[in-house]
Amino acid sequence: MEEVKQKRGLPDWAVKLLIWVGPSLALLLLHVSGGLVLSDGTWITFCLVPIFGLILTRLVFLFRSRRSTAGKAWRTILWVIVLVPLWFFALFFPRELHRCTRIRPQERFEAACREVFSEDRLLPLELGEPEAVECHSYVWSALIFESHSRTLLCRYGEADYPEAKAALEARYRFRTEPLDTEWAAPGKEVKQIEPYTSIGDDSFRFLLPGDGDDLYGDRFYKRCLLVVTNDARHEIGYVLFDDFDLDIAEDLGEFLMGFCGWRYIR
Repeated sequence: MEEVKQKRGLPDWAVKLLIWVGPSLALLLLHVSGGLVLSDGTWITFCLVPIFGLILTRLVFLFRSRRSTAGKAWRTILWVIVLVPLWFFALFFPRELHRCTRIRPQERFEAACREVFSEDRLLPLELGEPEAVECHSYVWSALIFESHSRTLLCRYGEADYPEAKAALEARYRFRTEPLDTEWAAPGKEVKQIEPYTSIGDDSFRFLLPGDGDDLYGDRFYKRCLLVVTNDARHEIGYVLFDDFDLDIAEDLGEFLMGFCGWRYIR
């Protein structure tokens, strides 16, 4: 008599573990799938994601249980009381998203420029013959606020770099007047900063259109376009920034490292 072999499924403890862990893992994968940068604030949000998943799983089990309607109601209210503050707590911490690509980098950067500035007098960019070109995109967000930055970075050969830099100086004009660090009512004195800075070997300057008109007035912290040169690395880059809601930036180095995401490029 032929024996019938029964397929053995997963043990009960394994099934329960998958049910409990599944939603948390799904939320974590969704959280990091876009290239999330785990900054100090983002780590807090990242660690809260599994808690959200466990609470959601517990609510599913609760709704499927045989408890009375009243029992389900007060337990649901209890879990919601726990969930909502955690959710708002996570929203107040910034999240950062950084991507880098070498696929059509110049095209991507120029498209982003045209979205921010209606003028196209700076485009197309004349890059010459760099050895490598990459486009970095960076998004900083917290609650309902969002900053967007794009950086086009070109690396040249040692012999080609001086010519590329000379062409840059000949083609573009750079801002020389100081920049206001915040918006202020007429008559109110505000701190001003110089329109250039250096971070290590990287030197940053603000660009002006070909006719000398300013792209953004003094409010560089809302939208701006900078050029960065690095003589040690033989690199030339362009940094585009856009954030309509940002109202103050008192230090240009901190602005570039934080809101423009330069610390993830270097």
